[in-house]
Amino acid sequence: MRVPVLRTAALACGTPRSVVDSWEKPVRRVVLPPLPENTDTSSRLGPCGYGDDPSPYLWDIITRTRALWLLTRDAVVGGWSAAGLHGLPHWADNEIVVLLSTRTRRNNTGTNGAVFRAFAVGTETVTPDPEFPEMQVVTAATAAAQCLATILTGKKTWYVHHVPGMQDRHVRAVQFIDAMFQCTHLTTGRILEGARGIVCRRTLKRLLALTDYGAQSPMETVLRLVIRDELPDDHRWTSQVRIDLGKGRSTVPDLACPELGVAVYYDGRHHDRTGQTDTDFMLFQKLKNAGWEAVRVNRTLLADLEELMEQLQGAILRATEARTHAARAPRTGDVG
Repeated sequence: MRVPVLRTAALACGTPRSVVDSWEKPVRRVVLPPLPENTDTSSRLGPCGYGDDPSPYLWDIITRTRALWLLTRDAVVGGWSAAGLHGLPHWADNEIVVLLSTRTRRNNTGTNGAVFRAFAVGTETVTPDPEFPEMQVVTAATAAAQCLATILTGKKTWYVHHVPGMQDRHVRAVQFIDAMFQCTHLTTGRILEGARGIVCRRTLKRLLALTDYGAQSPMETVLRLVIRDELPDDHRWTSQVRIDLGKGRSTVPDLACPELGVAVYYDGRHHDRTGQTDTDFMLFQKLKNAGWEAVRVNRTLLADLEELMEQLQGAILRATEARTHAARAPRTGDVG
């Protein structure tokens, strides 16, 4: 993990000036020591795992936040910077660092500078960064509210598949909340409380009703939103339901309706691998043997809503007919 340090601190530790001057410089007076040899560089340089492409910036949001905070230790980290420090793996890396201060500061217009905003006295803070335990950061609930405000006003965007009956900004908001549920201990109640005075309560309540604590990726969120109204009345989708396949084997689809026996999987790019394809085929057969109808969805199918709905509705119809037939079939020992 690369952790930025003040240039003066690096020199004070005995590192030769020529070596320090060869290191990367996220901002003036701060340097970034290189990674040790044979270090995996495919992961994000921070405590939260894999992140997004940081373009137009050179470093991820956590590295930039740490570097800028070293120069303004009395500031509080907010917005997307705070969401990244709370563990959000998506969308934050290409955002500018936001620091909250009780003093008037001039924004740094450089590529890796920060935006300073007023810190409201009394705002609760926490210290989630293990590398800089004295760094004050707004709570996950406050960070979520600040990020949601940028999403709902259209200042923060990313590509999303079309979801019938929903605006793209609302789809993004639900994706964001689902992701925050995954990386924090937030609840719908805490998000509502943190958003007071920041996000319209009526809009947020409507969006929270569409969220799911079990959604494990933004694409799973989109899939759930697309098929949310496709089940018969009095049935609903449940995420991460474990299905027993016998002989100690089980599977956990992204969405399922146990009452009907319909399972839906979103297949990311890793499912295209030959070995994974064989595994998926075997799983599909075992689900059928266990009396379940399974629908596998990838990016291509998700972009073709007509075909997706045809496959899903066919699975639901077959599952419904099978359940109806089983309910009507005479039990062993019944007198005809």
